[in-house]
Amino acid sequence: MTSAARTDNRLRERIQAFAFQPRFSEEVDPALSRFFGEEAARTRTLIADEEDFLDFQEWYFFDYLTGSGEPIIDIFAREEGPRLPEKEREFLELWRHWNRYHLFEVQKVMPGTGVIVEDLLSGETLEVHDRSASRSLRRWQLLLARPIYTDRLHFTGAAAILPPTKKDAVLTYSRQLLADFQARHPQATLDEFYQRHGLDIRQFMQRKASERPVFITPEGHPLEACTALYQVANGNAVARRLTEAEEFNYTGHSADHPGALHFAWLLRGRSHVPEQPEPQGEFFIHDVQWFTEQGSPQWRSLGDVTLWPNRLELSCLSRARLEAGKALLETLLGHLIRHHRDRIEPLETLMEPQPATPSKRWRPSPEEAEARGWEILRQQYEQWPDQPNEALGGKTPRQAVQDAQGRVRVVEMLKVIEYLQEQRRLAGQPWYDVNQTRRDLGLPIP
Repeated sequence: MTSAARTDNRLRERIQAFAFQPRFSEEVDPALSRFFGEEAARTRTLIADEEDFLDFQEWYFFDYLTGSGEPIIDIFAREEGPRLPEKEREFLELWRHWNRYHLFEVQKVMPGTGVIVEDLLSGETLEVHDRSASRSLRRWQLLLARPIYTDRLHFTGAAAILPPTKKDAVLTYSRQLLADFQARHPQATLDEFYQRHGLDIRQFMQRKASERPVFITPEGHPLEACTALYQVANGNAVARRLTEAEEFNYTGHSADHPGALHFAWLLRGRSHVPEQPEPQGEFFIHDVQWFTEQGSPQWRSLGDVTLWPNRLELSCLSRARLEAGKALLETLLGHLIRHHRDRIEPLETLMEPQPATPSKRWRPSPEEAEARGWEILRQQYEQWPDQPNEALGGKTPRQAVQDAQGRVRVVEMLKVIEYLQEQRRLAGQPWYDVNQTRRDLGLPIP
């Protein structure tokens, strides 16, 4: 153990013994209630892991204001500080300055060494030598953490981590909290703000982490398992008409339903689904592209048609698609089909495991599927700079980067894309190098 580590341990033991003296016993319940919630203080039962409790201790010692209006660490410094050995006094003053929650964005990960982070409220950049952080963090993540200095700058306690998709919400909340604090305390510093309200940001981030993202179709509709069931008068005639229609691609026998034929409904020809504005908050677009063989054109998949000799099912992922698909089928097939009923089920139904059945449908080899995956990503992101985007007020990214505000917004969008592509890379999936898009738009490579 190094000399600095021994000093660190001794000082922590002194602070802990001081903080849990009987004189502070009346402070514990209010502190537990503030940090873990009223139920924890009322029942004296904590449902928390070790890291959360260590984080509570850091906050209780350094941030929590006792009945006297002072944090425990300031009382400790006044009463015990003069008697501490010189090195421990040095550490104590460094800790009183550094040990606060800070809202960071990870700028760079240095494997085996640490991370470079930017404080999103001050703009200050720090190089933090923390090997554990270099293993657990990813570039562009949001990080609420407590930097602390001993012989080096590292993190202490437990960090709150969110993906960059949550950045807008967290930053908007934190900036408003800071503005309100500065209005009440015009002379206060950012350090004082973090001491008073760092926990509020932590709890907001915890709430955002527990929120389930919204999944939508590319047309902006929420995902639902939607099925229309039809009775069929002449299965052979229906199969012929579907095969001849450009909107439906015959793929052979159904992989999931023995004795039935499968047709993919594609966004081509007369296919049309009305669009609606994207929802507020975080959402993910579920977009499936269909191609018949390697190198062939691709179209958006809108649904599936399963045909038996005497019945037909149209399956889609939104009510809007279902209604559009029903209208198309009824125009195309007329008296050959008769609508029986619709079935609408929540998204969770799609996630339920289904028994495996042998497939007779053509499927590409793993190598072909991977090559196609790379090609789809390349095409998608090569086209992205010139596609109108609702998040940019209807402008294309190439148009948006022509002014300062739009440029900032595009830079932030590319951070999210880079983060998601890095997740794909780490999972061994096809991924896209976002720096190619940055170069195309004339943006600097961070």
